Order: sequence, then C-alpha cells, then structure tokens
Amino acid sequence: MRACTCRGQMPGSGHAPGRRRAFLLIPFMCLLTMEGKATAAAGPHGTVDLITEVTSIQSARSFWAGLRFQLEKGWHIYWINPGDSGEPPKVQWTLPAGFHAGPLHWPTPRRIQDHSLVDYGYQDEVLLPAQIQPPASLGAVHEVQLRATVKWLVCREICLPARADLNLTLPVVKGVQGKPSAWHSLFAKTRASLPRPAPQSWRLSVTPEGQRFLLKVDTGEPETAAIFFPLEPDQVENAAQQRVNSSSRGFQLELQKSDLLPKPVRRLAGLLVLASGQGYVIQAPVDAYRSEKDSLNPSQRKAK
Repeated sequence: MRACTCRGQMPGSGHAPGRRRAFLLIPFMCLLTMEGKATAAAGPHGTVDLITEVTSIQSARSFWAGLRFQLEKGWHIYWINPGDSGEPPKVQWTLPAGFHAGPLHWPTPRRIQDHSLVDYGYQDEVLLPAQIQPPASLGAVHEVQLRATVKWLVCREICLPARADLNLTLPVVKGVQGKPSAWHSLFAKTRASLPRPAPQSWRLSVTPEGQRFLLKVDTGEPETAAIFFPLEPDQVENAAQQRVNSSSRGFQLELQKSDLLPKPVRRLAGLLVLASGQGYVIQAPVDAYRSEKDSLNPSQRKAK
C-alpha cells in the first residue's frame, strides 16, 4: 500500500460573517489501496473513494465515475448551494490525453438543521457521479489511470476542510463491453435520485408579498408536501419554515425572503422536492417585478 498526504485547507465563503461556522485547519493522512483498484482516502469523520460503474473501458464509449463519500453519523457535506454555511465538494480531474470529464451530478439534498442554521447537503453515504468520455481511439493502450484531486468540507457544528488525491487504474478492452462493477447498483440508485426537469405541463409563478415569496405550482393534481432548495444563495431564508397550502391542482409554497437579498429577483431557480421524494429543477418567474423593487427598504432602493 502507498500513503499520500491529505491536507486541510481554509476555503473562502460567500456567506455573512454571522452565519459562518468555525473552520479548523488540520493535517491528516489517507491511505491508497493497491495499484489497479479503487482508492480510499480517509478524511476527518469519513472517507471518499473514486469508483466506476464498469470494470474496464473501451474507446469512444462513455462511462460513469464518481466520488463516493461515507460519513460518520451526524456529519455532513454540502450540496451545490450549501445553504447557511459551507462549500460543496470540488474535483479537479487529471485524465489521459483525449479523455474528458463531465460535470458532477448532484442528487437531491436534505435540509440539515443545526441550531439556528439550515444547510443543504448529504449525510451517511452519497455518490457524486460524472461521465467520462474516452477518445475515439486508444491505440495499443492496455490500461488507463484516472486521477482526481478532491476538496471538501465535513461539518457538524464546526467544519473541517480536507483534500485528497485519488487515482484508479482501469484496463482497456476491445470489442467487448465492460462488465458492471460492484458499484453498479449504487450508480443506478444515484441516477434515479437525480433531480429531473419540471414537466412542461406545470405552471409556475412567484408573487412577492411583503417579506415573502409565494411560489405557486400547478401540477394538475393535489400535492400535500413540498420543499424548495434555491440554487442561488441569499434569495430565501434557508432556516425559515416553508408553509404548503394545498389545492386541487397543486399548491402554494410560502418562502421567507432573505435578509441579505441584494436586489429584486426576476425568477426563483432551484429544486422542488415533492412528497414522493422526487426532485424537479424549476425556473419560476417573479410576477410584479416592479412591485417587488418597491418593497425594498429605502437604503436598498437608493443603492439601485
């Protein structure tokens, strides 16, 4: 086995100082498994692995790779919008010539309450997958090595930053599709949990009303529960209760405006999770944009 150093880092934060958690800088070690098998990096209060859905690859045929986090009970990492504190995991790929990596895909997150803060993220186990595209020809290459530098925060009252350098060697086969790996079912489960585009039949609108946004969603049928995860920070108050008012054709969701809202918004973009647990990506236009501008306090209007 070989050892590599995983270094703690102090990340930046776009959140207001009063909402930041304490960040600690700590050095720690991670262990890499034997050459040719998946790497396993031990970080603070959890591990991260670089895994693939197949055991071998072919030229021109894309495949799924991913970062698999396993976290100790009570600790979490972050979604693409972390909520009241934190930062999402970041990856920098180092791939063979001609290979290209797509963006990370983000499963539906959870609302994680921590005292007066609400974060958006993941607990226990989560896979962040990405598609890898090999070149049209791999020539006489018999194996390839994937490398990934990963930076993440793991939090529970305090946040511990970490970094790991992961690598994975895969054989190259010709004319035969690679067999599913031991992680195939996890990749399938994760893909099923990825948010979907909102159905075109839905009708969405947002009405600003004082310190609230009223998000109206017409799905064509009754809905009993919904949670909104904003993609943009500082639009809604993350820790505020989201009240659902059901109707025969959908619902209205009451969202509290963020105290840090810098200017009127033309649309609310985010993830809407219904009672079934399925998440939908939405872009809801804000009605009466001018009236919302007028609802800003005098200092904000002067800044405009």
